Amino acid sequence: MKSLLRILFLLVIFLIGFFYLNLPANENSPLKGPTKTVPNTKVPEITGDASERPKAGWSTYIGKDVQTLKEKLGEPVRKGPSQYGFKWWVYSTDQQYMLVGVSKGKINQIYLTGTIADFAPFTLNQTLDELYRNTITDTEVNIKIGESIYTLVLSEDDLQSRLLVMYDGVFAQLYFDKMNKTLMGIRFIDGETLVKQQPYDMTYVGDMIETKKPSSFDQQKINNENATQLFELSNRFRKTVELESFIEDEDVNIATRQHLEGIVMESLANTSAPETALKKLLENNQIEFEDAAENIAEDYSDAADAMSGIINSDKHRKDLMNEKNTILGVAAFEKNYAQIFIEREIPTTEE
Repeated sequence: MKSLLRILFLLVIFLIGFFYLNLPANENSPLKGPTKTVPNTKVPEITGDASERPKAGWSTYIGKDVQTLKEKLGEPVRKGPSQYGFKWWVYSTDQQYMLVGVSKGKINQIYLTGTIADFAPFTLNQTLDELYRNTITDTEVNIKIGESIYTLVLSEDDLQSRLLVMYDGVFAQLYFDKMNKTLMGIRFIDGETLVKQQPYDMTYVGDMIETKKPSSFDQQKINNENATQLFELSNRFRKTVELESFIEDEDVNIATRQHLEGIVMESLANTSAPETALKKLLENNQIEFEDAAENIAEDYSDAADAMSGIINSDKHRKDLMNEKNTILGVAAFEKNYAQIFIEREIPTTEE
């Protein structure tokens, strides 16, 4: 009897150990971009609800020649292609991260975030309640371009995390951290570019503004730029809570690209191919890890928009802000984004 009990006890210990050793890595459900676009048969009423355009701050550069910005800031640290035909000019300092959209020599948008950044006429870390007290907002914003009218429709979630404010000739997208209810990023953008990027649900009367589809060669360059921005933004938001920056690892980047492209291709083919578990993916790519997690963001207009979605999802934010995660792999494929987080001890370098 004692021998039987001893065997049963050892079997239980073995099964418990087997279970913990074979726990899957943390695979969050994909974030879904909130956008859909449909034609409208009813012509919306255009009202004069636009606020007076700010006279100071970065919003004043929208529509200006990019040389005016270059005279103020100098050369960008990088220029890269976008999904929408314009170029990104990237400016980065210890305190501020700026993405500038440039089309035919003119500035069509400026996105800003950081620990110290000029959000005028708003302020970094401004509360959501304060903004609602002092700013005109609406659930629907109409944009007239030529003979066509585009209506952007904000969801309940948008009203807590991605407000849209209309000024005379420029729009402000306000990115809030829903957990803290504070302003963490801002984008000033012209109407035509806003319609092209379609960051909100949208209806339209007239013609849809089409963006030329990039060649496969150009798309790869766009994917690389978007992935780089996602990595940079990930570290920016780690910095706001005083966490160490992620280390980039090309092997993890390659695995992340494989994973994301597989998910997208499966979706396009409308098939249910066998899923590749994250743990198995990493093992197949001979990547060492103590633990791992993944974030997938599908159908987001750009990296900044995808980062807003990640920050404002509790599960996805948890992995981004996990201090044990030291390595980050990133990938982008058209309007889809992926992060793979690796927990691995980083050897300290002796001086």
